[in-house]
Amino acid sequence: MTGKAALPAHAAQQPAQQQTQQQAQPAAQPSPQEQKLLAQLHDIHEPAPVSWWPPAPGWWMLGVLLLAAIAGAALWQRRRRQRRTRNLYRVEAARLLRAVDTARPDATQQINELLKRVAVTTFGRVNCGNLTGERWLEFLQHNAAIDCPPAARSALLEHLYRLDHSDPGAAEALRDYALQWVAAHQLQPRKSQSQTTAEAAGV
Repeated sequence: MTGKAALPAHAAQQPAQQQTQQQAQPAAQPSPQEQKLLAQLHDIHEPAPVSWWPPAPGWWMLGVLLLAAIAGAALWQRRRRQRRTRNLYRVEAARLLRAVDTARPDATQQINELLKRVAVTTFGRVNCGNLTGERWLEFLQHNAAIDCPPAARSALLEHLYRLDHSDPGAAEALRDYALQWVAAHQLQPRKSQSQTTAEAAGV
């Protein structure tokens, strides 16, 4: 018979059985010292998430500045609206003055009536409602920083109630002065030249 002799079947199965037995053996238990060290280990804990409250001081400052800006804008808008409301009568008076036909004989009277209405609205009827002539002209000049031109003065003092005489040039000059007065008049009257000179002398 040639070649190697065949091994018995049980001899071939022995290494496989030994390997299986080795795998089936339980893992070695840690020693008491190792168990003590393992017990001292803790799970790894992640840091707590950063809370958004309370915010950092920079955010507080930014919030205060933002609130201040909003309050300032609201106050500015309110004052602007109030100022516009207070000046509505000026706009309406200017519109009515521009609509006056200066060629009509009663143009001077219409312009004077519009001026009087604006003055009464601003200063009250007690202070200017009954003023005429030189006193009325002085009141107008005292409460606006503009001078009345000679033609407008002539219209107020000479042509006011003369419906039989028409002077379109004087009426137009008075209307221009009235438009300027409506835009420039103020509650705080301007100081007369005599008052200014007296104050300057007293310094």
